[in-house]
Amino acid sequence: MQRRQRPPLARRVRRLFHALAGEFDEAAPALGLLAEFLRHDSYSRAFALGLIARARRGSGLPWETRRLAVLMLEHQLLKLAPGRVAEWNLILTRLHLKSEAAPESPVHAFVLREGYTATGPREFVAELRRRLARLSRAHDRLRGEATPRATLVDFIRLARSECKLTLARYLFSPEEVVGRILSQVNTSKGVADLNPFEPSYVSEEGAHALMVRLPGYEASILRMLCETAEVYWVSDKTGAEINSLVEYPLTTVVLVVKPPGSCIEFEMKRAGRRGPHPLGVVHRRAGGDAVPPSHRLDGGSAQEGLRYEAHSASRLSRVFRLAHGVEAPIPQYLSRTSIHFVPSGDAQATTLDYFSDPRLFGEGFREMRRAMDDSVVSFGREYGPNLPELPGVLGRTMQFLSYVTPGQAVLADTTSFRLDRLALYLSAGGADSYFTEGLRVEYSAHDARRLADDLLEEVLGVYRPPRVAYRGYGQYVASALRVAQNRARADECYLSAVRQIGTFWGTLFAIRGHSLGESFVARNVGLRSVWQGGVWRVSVLFMDHDNLQTNEVTPRDFQAVGILKSLSADDVFIWGGPDDDSRGNNEMRCLKTIYRAGAKLIDEARPVFRDASRAAYRRTHAALEREPALRPLFHESFLGRVRDWDDCIARYLRARGRRDGARAWRKETRAALSGKGYEEDLIGAILLSVETYGDFLGRHEYLFSS
Repeated sequence: MQRRQRPPLARRVRRLFHALAGEFDEAAPALGLLAEFLRHDSYSRAFALGLIARARRGSGLPWETRRLAVLMLEHQLLKLAPGRVAEWNLILTRLHLKSEAAPESPVHAFVLREGYTATGPREFVAELRRRLARLSRAHDRLRGEATPRATLVDFIRLARSECKLTLARYLFSPEEVVGRILSQVNTSKGVADLNPFEPSYVSEEGAHALMVRLPGYEASILRMLCETAEVYWVSDKTGAEINSLVEYPLTTVVLVVKPPGSCIEFEMKRAGRRGPHPLGVVHRRAGGDAVPPSHRLDGGSAQEGLRYEAHSASRLSRVFRLAHGVEAPIPQYLSRTSIHFVPSGDAQATTLDYFSDPRLFGEGFREMRRAMDDSVVSFGREYGPNLPELPGVLGRTMQFLSYVTPGQAVLADTTSFRLDRLALYLSAGGADSYFTEGLRVEYSAHDARRLADDLLEEVLGVYRPPRVAYRGYGQYVASALRVAQNRARADECYLSAVRQIGTFWGTLFAIRGHSLGESFVARNVGLRSVWQGGVWRVSVLFMDHDNLQTNEVTPRDFQAVGILKSLSADDVFIWGGPDDDSRGNNEMRCLKTIYRAGAKLIDEARPVFRDASRAAYRRTHAALEREPALRPLFHESFLGRVRDWDDCIARYLRARGRRDGARAWRKETRAALSGKGYEEDLIGAILLSVETYGDFLGRHEYLFSS
């Protein structure tokens, strides 16, 4: 029987691009590029240098074709042996990673801030190849002209994720990246929020992020986005697909930016809702539940809340860095903008007019105004009057805006891969949740498989797809996590995540910080793969610190019962509890689902958390005593008394269970604190707090034992 011959390459490529017509604004350049790419089974200097030229802005090629050229270049370099020093020297020079042609000359030192550990050419090439090899799942399946169509589709669609293209940062300039971002969002005029009462460390931490913490490429993009005081809004051109350059993550009202060749994410908080009403007012949800005060401005953030969050997070960021010698796993607040104009149709309207004029707001105006009336009444009851009673529609709008002056913040070091979404998307129904319910599009088995691969790569850092036939989404994910390499990575990443959570929680507890669960609920905590120390690691990031308190009060204001109540809520949102009000949205349950942690691994988690939080607790207390830069952040009496509460708790835990132990403990503690000059009402508050939350403190006895 005669074997059926493949159609000529040119015809196969044309058919492929007909099926992917929506991928490229101009198909012809990409079609020619792909045909040329498939003819090269091995490294070609001429082709590699040609790809560098085509990927640069001056080539005149469309953005979509240029990013495809970057992925092809990475494929070429993975075929280039590391020992070919002269060839690598040429490539690194053309990428502007070196300025001198001599093979022994070092690469530029800026790569050290990008997560590499060496500037020596040989060492750097080894690490660069290791980073490029992360996408081996796409590269290894290519077979030149014999590559199956499905494999080519995967390769082409992978190029849509600019953040995955390591070399794109050396070929796409910050200026054009910003231009590309602006083409996918709406903007309106704003004014930089300058708070004359803001502590200096808020701006200092922002400057530290731009000058030290972030690589130069990301810092340049952020400076351009922040310097104009523009407000960024979701638009019809903003996508919600994961790993887009600009993403409006499902179920959120923020914009995130994932720059080319970067594992760092930025966030614009908040960016309005899709549709005709970027901002609205909500007092109660459809089910009748009242919304929290901070959510009454629907789609936006209140300026005062952003100020508070930047203040608390910046303090904690400095404490963490000085205590542990590494950056805090929380976002950096780089700028805040007061919103004076809101997109309205094809124009902009002032916030006052937008909320007051039915012609500008459009359909739903009456419902919005009723919610505004109810919100103003509630605000007055909760916070007292801001303005006197003012007549008319404009007067009511002014009252509302006096409570929730709209603002936007730009943050660096966030992640859209929140724990609750990851747990959902990696469950058996994850593909339906993402495509059908979220994006509201139909999807194929290939689409579902690509989603699983992208998610697993993010939560594992390095990932190998399973060699199994796809029979269903849940089956595919389960098969992937049974691959030996992936299983080992999953176990390692699971325990690493537990360790990171313990370190963060122990640090916060040491300074008597707390968030009533807000900084620990799974929807506000996420994972992100980062290139660090020349390898891929998975980091836990804690976000949305609008309820974070970091204890800068005097002893007279020290609310011992309130602190332990809030800390115990944080504990519930980490572990869950017998009276679990986290509704299953706790971190450990999500991590168990994400990593398919078995009983043995879960048993290991408790001691890992305990050891990490105890070490962090003690390191933080030691830093409070030895670091002069920390002393201005806390009241002098707090620094002098920070260990006294621990002594009280340790004595209480030793006395529990002994006959008359509680009475003896109260007497002993009262005498000890009185001898140190504590006021009687403060002594009473400390005794009450320890006894009320004795069970919670008992679960974490390891923090207070010697």
